[in-house]
Amino acid sequence: MNLVKRFLDLPAFLIGVFFLYWSLPLAVLMNKVKFWKLNGKRNDARGWSVALRNLFRVKMLRLPGPALFPGGCPVLFLSNHRSWADFYLDVVATDGNAQMLARMAVAYVFPMFMLAVCIIRSVILFKRGKKVDHEEFNRMLEYKMAASPVDGLIVYPEGHRSIRCGSLPLKRGMLVFAFSRKMPVQIVMSANKEAVISEKEMRCGFGQRVLVGYSEVIRSTDFKKVAAFTEAVQAEWDRQWHRVYTADWSTAEELCCDGSDTREYSWRIKAMSVGSTLMILYIFVSVLFCAYQLWVVWLSLFGPWGRHVATLGVALWVSVSVARAFEPLQLPRERAQTAAAPPDITSGAAALAGSSHVKTS
Repeated sequence: MNLVKRFLDLPAFLIGVFFLYWSLPLAVLMNKVKFWKLNGKRNDARGWSVALRNLFRVKMLRLPGPALFPGGCPVLFLSNHRSWADFYLDVVATDGNAQMLARMAVAYVFPMFMLAVCIIRSVILFKRGKKVDHEEFNRMLEYKMAASPVDGLIVYPEGHRSIRCGSLPLKRGMLVFAFSRKMPVQIVMSANKEAVISEKEMRCGFGQRVLVGYSEVIRSTDFKKVAAFTEAVQAEWDRQWHRVYTADWSTAEELCCDGSDTREYSWRIKAMSVGSTLMILYIFVSVLFCAYQLWVVWLSLFGPWGRHVATLGVALWVSVSVARAFEPLQLPRERAQTAAAPPDITSGAAALAGSSHVKTS
């Protein structure tokens, strides 16, 4: 039965991967990424993410409570890491006002859109497992954040993608970075992102709902001890996880972001964007043409009647798969922990914050 399910889910999953891989040319064709716009402000990263949200027909909802940090200074957004859908849904959730911190492996898997977002300085790539000097790495992050047209940085403090019911413990590295640079931190928690696409289960969903909750901004300048700061962030992270994953979805409203054309790109970025986008569009058209030629050759192997049967069989397989993909899901299937909300120890951490000062570089 599991093999049958995988077989039925495969076409929809491949369509989802196609959308992700060729998201830049698709966003251009949808008029969401206006790479030819040389005068005035724009935000290609947000246009790209909104195009993908529309392609997957995702409805994003926001819980009542704190709003997204408006920007104006460097800020660290902490998001839960569930699936490949994170890459664009979290950009939508932060209104295109943040770079992504992503592993170099992502660029190898999705080079067609990663090249474009690298050019507009909306992603910072790093190699996992490579032994690095932490302070040198932090200086690199600080430099790349300052050079980007956006203010924020989206990081995944759990360190790994996980589709468990509960959160993984937070890694301290990026929290120490925020503390040492006196950056504010905001948690952007989202539920049901793995229902949109799950590379682990090779499943894709269309028309799914994603619930987003924002925390209050945690200002690192309110703390003198890094331990107190990380403790406060962990406590707030646990509280937001519980709030979002046990929420009554009927209380949420549609997430509305309106910062589409708010960023100033340098002429160098604009020129490189034009060149790279035209190149990717050419590759996209060439690949589609070659795929069509291969399809024709493959059908010719079946003879006059066989090709109609093969076409009908593939069309039926894809249709059933896409229809299944539109079935609404709310994941994880096991209910999130609902016993009692995690204790709010932020006030206790704040009390510890005044005890001593940590020297930072």
